[in-house]
Amino acid sequence: MLRLTLIGIWTMLCLIFIPNTFAQDYQKPSPALQQTIAHNADLTTRLSNDHQWLALLSPIAAPSIATLAQPEQKLAGLRIAAEQYLPSRITQRYHQLRLINIQDNRQRLISLPGGHDITEVQFSPDSRYLSYVSLTPVGGYLYVYNIAQDRHKRLSDNRLNGTISLDYQWANNSSLLARFVIAPNTNASIAPTVYAPKTKETSGKQSPQRTYQDLLKTSADKQRFSQLTTSQLALVDLDGKLTNIAAPGIFEDFSLSPDGQYILTHQLTTPFSTQVKYYDFPTLIEVYNLKGQRIAQLHHSQSGESKPQGKDSVLPGPRMFHWVQGQGATLAFTEALDQGDSQQEAPLRDSLWQLDAPFTQKAKLIAKTPWRIIDIDWAENNIALVSQRNSKAQLLRLSRLDTQLGETSLYTLNERNLRDKYQELGTFPREYTQGKGQVIRVQAQTAGVMHYGQGASPQGDKPFLKHTSLATGESSLLWQSAANQLESVRYVLNIEPLQLIINRESPTEAPSLVLIDGAKERVLYQQADELSAYRGMQKQLITYKRADGVPLSGTLYLPANYTKEQGTLPVLMWAYPREFNDPDVAGQISFSANQYPSISPRGPIPLVAEGFAVFDKVSMPIIAQGDKAPNDSFREQLVANAQAAVDTLVDLGIADRKQIAVGGHSYGAFMVANLLAHTDLFYAGIARSGAYNRSLTPFGFQNEERYYWQANDIYQQMSPFNYADNIKSPLLLVHGEMDQNSGTFPLQSERLFDAIQGLGGKARLVILPFEGHGYAAKESLEHLLWEQSQFLKANLPTTNL
Repeated sequence: MLRLTLIGIWTMLCLIFIPNTFAQDYQKPSPALQQTIAHNADLTTRLSNDHQWLALLSPIAAPSIATLAQPEQKLAGLRIAAEQYLPSRITQRYHQLRLINIQDNRQRLISLPGGHDITEVQFSPDSRYLSYVSLTPVGGYLYVYNIAQDRHKRLSDNRLNGTISLDYQWANNSSLLARFVIAPNTNASIAPTVYAPKTKETSGKQSPQRTYQDLLKTSADKQRFSQLTTSQLALVDLDGKLTNIAAPGIFEDFSLSPDGQYILTHQLTTPFSTQVKYYDFPTLIEVYNLKGQRIAQLHHSQSGESKPQGKDSVLPGPRMFHWVQGQGATLAFTEALDQGDSQQEAPLRDSLWQLDAPFTQKAKLIAKTPWRIIDIDWAENNIALVSQRNSKAQLLRLSRLDTQLGETSLYTLNERNLRDKYQELGTFPREYTQGKGQVIRVQAQTAGVMHYGQGASPQGDKPFLKHTSLATGESSLLWQSAANQLESVRYVLNIEPLQLIINRESPTEAPSLVLIDGAKERVLYQQADELSAYRGMQKQLITYKRADGVPLSGTLYLPANYTKEQGTLPVLMWAYPREFNDPDVAGQISFSANQYPSISPRGPIPLVAEGFAVFDKVSMPIIAQGDKAPNDSFREQLVANAQAAVDTLVDLGIADRKQIAVGGHSYGAFMVANLLAHTDLFYAGIARSGAYNRSLTPFGFQNEERYYWQANDIYQQMSPFNYADNIKSPLLLVHGEMDQNSGTFPLQSERLFDAIQGLGGKARLVILPFEGHGYAAKESLEHLLWEQSQFLKANLPTTNL
């Protein structure tokens, strides 16, 4: 009763103050919150093959809204800037390039031609050049930078066709393979807008698909898609000479054999689907030589519309065609033994094959596996590291395979739960060898491989470099982070003596790149400290238990100089539900007290500078009970998780029960709406880019594979839209106007807002123009931070702010 009275009072107060407080134009938050937008914690690097040069790339923290507002075509899951033949949203975009000589620490700031942003930065195989794509107002152009001469050169006046991807590949030390625009006049090639009815018709065959956006709808869409994505694959040498490879086509992917003699291509073909995205269109796999002549046609896949149900299901027939690293020109591919249907019972589910040049003979069967093959890493001495997945059991398996001996040599190196962070092996470093490609080194004396990773443990993150025997799977530690800092391997330069480039940081020291050379070390680059407003911010790992004993955790952030004697703080709790089948794995933590504050404007931590406590990464495990699916008890477990978190904050003396808000993004937003609908634990909620009506995602969502018609009651119970009349606490709904994510149409937020409004509840809906599922523009991020700050100040009953 007291709570209802407080809500009533606050509703009246907010009705008085909100019209003046919340304006409709873009707003700027406090200077402290703005710091998080300008700051970029990521150090993006590239290492040359000779280990002499380190390229340091400075990404654009947040583009202007004008960049996002450029006209774009939405076709088959692609968003295209048609006039430039570029993706309309390039995430890896850099405005500054710096070269560091690893031997003597000399640094060179490289001026970019025309002052244009660049992307897709690579070293040439011989390390003499840096190549990149220059993003000009009229399109993307391929450049090389001669390191010795400090000189840039545009390789061709032909623009790149980056509508599917801007990637390219060095063929050798003097030529590159890329897609080029085939039309001399871009505007002339674009199909005009045609107004016509949009029609669909069923085929009579099952084709369950999740609710994708930006799909093709009309014949004009299909024509426009073909025109924009069709490109000329060509080799271009350093003198600018172009050699066309194959006829123009829709090249979804391409790759050169390690010996540089052959080109593997993946071309999309008709019929184009109106149900799936471009990467599930029928695909033609072929091999060409460097003169552009076709050597072999390997496979023509069917449309992904017909892929069977199930996370591990694939199309029948060969798939995953790629070059074997460590061999000159050998192809590998996989093929399902269960017709691609992971719902079928099958003792063996997948197979691995190899095919040598000239690719006209029968492929050789290498091995059969009990689970679905999802990845293959190639090492020296004919060794493959094969990753298999069993999604139903939530298991991953990494096996060593000697391709000369076949499946009898399959040996499990690591098997773990899909979500088990403690057992992750991490990354296997690769080295480039001319004519052999990028391979994982096998230590000759020990017959083992190196790998490095995060080192999550019950005591916190302890990044490592280890050696693991390929014969026994036993591991030995080669290097580990210092106890009073957070250090992680970025590159392995040498083993004896040990030479590494590591990333080093601490709570008070911004990240730096450090060269470890035996017992000596040298700082290669030190990032500036740009977060003065957050100095002294307190951070601690909080562990606790759910009522049923499941271990939970979260990271608590408190303002600098705060003590409990000052009283409780308003708290924003931020979380994201995840499904588990093992309660021990559900209770794992990922935390380091030594981490420099990495404060994203898209996360909740910036609000610490406004006087809030933030309880971030709060455990919200949904665990399978007996033979039931996790979601069969979704609501009960969600409430139990939240109750435990709230009780812990109150018991610690940090929060008052009337001062706690809950927030989340995407599936986290779905969580927020459910918690407000089914508990009285929270006095406000922030839900961003969520889905709230599961009948609008009828063929599965998140890790739920059952259809709406197979689990109708679960879909209904999990939909907070159905319980909008129970949402009494104020709810801030935020959504990108052009959300491209599966299932999270902006309509989801709009309809939940309409329901709350019609039922007399309290909600605010903010639609961010031109934004997708995540928010990118500087103006959008500023406004998001302002909205969240103002909303919490207005709706958490406290006088502390």
